[in-house]
Amino acid sequence: MSLLDAVRWGGVIPDITAPQATKKRYSEVLSKALAEELAEALRSIGFRGVRPSRGGPGDKEFQGGLGPMRVDISFSDERHGLLLAISVKTICFRPYGKNLKNRFGDLCTEAITLHMRFPYSVVCAIFAMPGEAHLDATALRRMSTFQRASMLLGTITGRADHASAGERFEDVMMLLFQPLRRAGDESWIRLYAADRSGELRELTEDEYIRRVRDIYNARNPHAQIGTDALLEE
Repeated sequence: MSLLDAVRWGGVIPDITAPQATKKRYSEVLSKALAEELAEALRSIGFRGVRPSRGGPGDKEFQGGLGPMRVDISFSDERHGLLLAISVKTICFRPYGKNLKNRFGDLCTEAITLHMRFPYSVVCAIFAMPGEAHLDATALRRMSTFQRASMLLGTITGRADHASAGERFEDVMMLLFQPLRRAGDESWIRLYAADRSGELRELTEDEYIRRVRDIYNARNPHAQIGTDALLEE
């Protein structure tokens, strides 16, 4: 897995003055690339059949408690239905805080919709913002938009068991990335667990994927991933 490759697949980020359709297309391409890279990483540690796959099946729709819901990354089977879901969200252009509450509301709705129908499912999210979103703190507002986003999303992470609040996610991860400003530019990515305290605790990509697997295994002791008791196909 390489989320850095996903950023590169996204291509050169459009200028802020570019048409809205051009900026929307960039965000969609980046989200799709992130989903494909994460799914590939999950398959590599035992989540066989997880979607999407590059050049193969894409995202999948599930009938949730509030209606149909397309899931960016999904692991499911005919016996259990949805077992693992990861929602990919991005805010790629200034002003970074403008759509933050809307994205927050979208995520809450997704979690509720999926948990109502599949209360035992592990529903996670990854929220991506450019590095610039962590450089906009001011003397009056001492916290960057990225930190504020981490605090806000930290209020809906950490769903501990199937009976906990449905609008919470089992895990929310923040992704800070340096987009390509021109062809040949260097880019980077950093991962942080969403935290309502505002503390930014960095994880490696491998640590993040193991974190998702560990949360899944804790919820599914009868069907462990990465052990001899692999989920039956």
